[in-house]
Amino acid sequence: MPEPALHFSVIFALSAPRLGIKKTLILSAIALLPDLDALFHVHRSMSHSLIILGLSWLLTLTIIYTIKREYIGFGILCFLALLSHPIMDLFQNYTPILYPILDRSLWVRFNGSFLISSEGFSPRFSVSLVDAPTIFRPFQYLDAPIFTSEGFLISLLLIIVPLFLETNAFRRTAALTRIVGDTASPPINSFNSAFWADNMNIQNEANSPISKDMVTVVIPTLNEERGIGLVIDELLAEGYRNILVVDGYSKDRTVEIAKSKGVNVVYQRGVGKAGAIITAIELVSTPYMLVMDGDYTYDPKDVERLLKHADNSDEVIGHRVNRENIPLLHRIGNWIISLAFSIMFGKRIRDPCSGMYLLRTDVAKNLEIASGGFDVEVEIAGQIASLGRIVEVPVSYRRRVGEGKLKAWRDGFRILMTAMKVMWLYNPAFLLSALASFLTIPGAAILIWQLALRYLYGAGAWSLGWSWFGLVLFIAGLQGITVAVTSLTLKRIERRILQALREMRVGGKN
Repeated sequence: MPEPALHFSVIFALSAPRLGIKKTLILSAIALLPDLDALFHVHRSMSHSLIILGLSWLLTLTIIYTIKREYIGFGILCFLALLSHPIMDLFQNYTPILYPILDRSLWVRFNGSFLISSEGFSPRFSVSLVDAPTIFRPFQYLDAPIFTSEGFLISLLLIIVPLFLETNAFRRTAALTRIVGDTASPPINSFNSAFWADNMNIQNEANSPISKDMVTVVIPTLNEERGIGLVIDELLAEGYRNILVVDGYSKDRTVEIAKSKGVNVVYQRGVGKAGAIITAIELVSTPYMLVMDGDYTYDPKDVERLLKHADNSDEVIGHRVNRENIPLLHRIGNWIISLAFSIMFGKRIRDPCSGMYLLRTDVAKNLEIASGGFDVEVEIAGQIASLGRIVEVPVSYRRRVGEGKLKAWRDGFRILMTAMKVMWLYNPAFLLSALASFLTIPGAAILIWQLALRYLYGAGAWSLGWSWFGLVLFIAGLQGITVAVTSLTLKRIERRILQALREMRVGGKN
């Protein structure tokens, strides 16, 4: 039979991410109950039979349903935890799992081996169901130690990991409770704004547009002499007067052309596109700032679409709907980045790499930008997605004028790394659990390998150590998936609370 420590730790690892420590301890303790048969001199056919355990727990569930109906769900979980004990024993030793219908103890035996010879690899695997008479020996003690050296490490891992994650989640919840409960704290700024309930950001219904004088159009440039003049002319024709060109020390006539159009031109501090954005954030004084590339790819007529959603959003991203002008490799990379971003932040963002987006200036000034290149858009979107509201509106995308500067492989990798850094800053529990979820792959592979060996070549071919190792990896991966889903759920609840708190305070002022 498996060690009692493993009976306890397996249930603990599966339950802790969803139920919390207190309920998990109860479930894990119930999973140990069948092993008390030796201490109380109870026949194993009574303590390890699914039928007897089921009938006895059915009475317990009836009592729970009568007295405290809301606990019936937890009672069913306790029943499943109790049944896990004889089921695990069934794969390790003779177990009277069907008593009294069958007065024999059953054992599901796996046999396998992997023969390596000059002829190649010869796997052998077999599985069989063997039985033996159920014999009761008086004063029989537990036939396995509480834990062994190998089992102790596995049990410790299965207990410590969920305990650490549960403690981290408790700290986050406590911090959020302090924020919500502090009625004397100053109003939450727009960075902690609305919760995006349906995870679909493409906006079609528009609010009243804000004034164009309330927006500064920021154009980062680097050697864009062929496109900057066309972009500025179109912006002026659309009625935008607050235009700021932030140049990255172009070696062509970009600055000269921009100045000839009568717009503000400054040289950026720092390097890369991120340096230009940081410089613009420091200089902009209007309530809103709109960033768009100076390579003629974005149509200034679409700016008004973004302005229509400015009042209720911290960031409005222009989602490029006509993708034919985007190189194929960039399209594939953008899809991968969009998928990774949506998974990590729990929001469906179709185009986080878009070069046209509108920001509330007060939100932008609170950002902590650490990137240095084209990954700045993903970093901004990631920070705002963690605590604010992002929407997307469809915009057109034209063929660029001049030479492109984005390197698909290099910049794509940097963008993904930036998204992970932002996720680590705002939701480390989700990032760690999401990475841990990949353990299901090697865990499943090891288990299938060991089962194949035992089925094809008998009991002498498989390794109990490898099997337990694969099981631990697989359970840890499932646990990671559970914690990731739980973390995203808590994040949604956090946004709802912050939004409700903000609405109450705004309503109180009015």
